[in-house]
Amino acid sequence: MPLQFNSNKYQGKAREKYLEAEKRIQKIHNQYPDVKQAYSYLNSLKREYKMLKVGLFSQEKNEQNSIEELKNEIDHLESHYHELLKKHDIPLDYKEPNWDCEKCHDTGRIYRNNQYLVCSCAKSDLRKRKQKNGNLPRHLHTATFANANLNYYEADLITDSGMNYRENAQKIYSLASSFVQKFNSDGISQGLIIEGPIGSGKSYLLGSIANALIDRGIHFRYIVYSDLLQKIRSSYNQDSPEADEKQILSTVQQIPVLLIDDLGTEKATEFASSTLYQIIDHRYREEKPIILSTNYSVKNLKNRFPVMGERIFQRLLEMNKYLELAGNVRVKKIEERQEA
Repeated sequence: MPLQFNSNKYQGKAREKYLEAEKRIQKIHNQYPDVKQAYSYLNSLKREYKMLKVGLFSQEKNEQNSIEELKNEIDHLESHYHELLKKHDIPLDYKEPNWDCEKCHDTGRIYRNNQYLVCSCAKSDLRKRKQKNGNLPRHLHTATFANANLNYYEADLITDSGMNYRENAQKIYSLASSFVQKFNSDGISQGLIIEGPIGSGKSYLLGSIANALIDRGIHFRYIVYSDLLQKIRSSYNQDSPEADEKQILSTVQQIPVLLIDDLGTEKATEFASSTLYQIIDHRYREEKPIILSTNYSVKNLKNRFPVMGERIFQRLLEMNKYLELAGNVRVKKIEERQEA
């Protein structure tokens, strides 16, 4: 790689990698002048050799001999250059950028069959940005319907509906997947209330929904309600970098799909009740769906919100399909890791 490159030709990560390489080369050449001298002279000879090969210099009788002599000199100098690198413990590829993706050299594009194709790394980066923008926690980044192992749910335990736990989980996952596939921002989409004990896989299911929404290009926002309340409280501090309460609420009210995980873990206060009502009532009136998970039954959850609790949960039950996810996936995964 030459010491100078056309910075206008490269953008984003690729440009940053080239600039990093330039700084590294400059540092090494400043520290080891013999390497810099050999490298510069070697490049000069290679340019001369290339021009001789294409006949840019004047024709002479001994031109062929000159080309051969120059080639031998280049080979000798290249060997000396490599010996210098070895002596100073400098990698042979020190001039090359440290690419994150060798396929596209961090440009996000691959030229194949006379056309540019989007590299898989660019798709992955875009997915990560969407997960971050949707506030999806890192431990749910790999959650998908395809990767969900429903064999963790017991086939020998029966729910009140008469299905065993595994059949029940299969039904709920199917309904959740159907929600994503049928969702239309311009139409009415019924959301889901997913009740289940701790460890039943509710958060993983919400992560699967979020990642499936990304695949369809649908914007979402994942929140843990207690975290949202804390964020709003922090906005009251004038020195806080947080957005104000109105902006925070607007985000969760306007987003096409809102995912609320672990509702009921927050402290039951008038502030928690009134804030939740604002969010749910606005989305109810705008016909925007909510996917909600909780450890509590609707009746017990309603009692945790003494202020407007009845109105909140009338809205929720009207907006959402109520599902009960039974089982303890977390314990099964822990046991499996211990056995391994």
